Amino acid sequence: MPPPRVPADLLQPCAGYTGPLPQTEGQISDALIAEARGRECANGKLSAVGEILAVPIGHLGTSRMSSS
Repeated sequence: MPPPRVPADLLQPCAGYTGPLPQTEGQISDALIAEARGRECANGKLSAVGEILAVPIGHLGTSRMSSS
């Protein structure tokens, strides 16, 4: 079985807050929103990659099933 193809865009990082250290309440709010959007982006990509890599139980080889 060939390895699953994962689109390259799903392997790219998601941006979070990249600005200077927030000094005001408004800047903190902007930073929190940017971080939340970055995490939502990353979680969405992880979920998509997980779906792509999901293999039906009957198709797992013994080496992938070992817990060592």
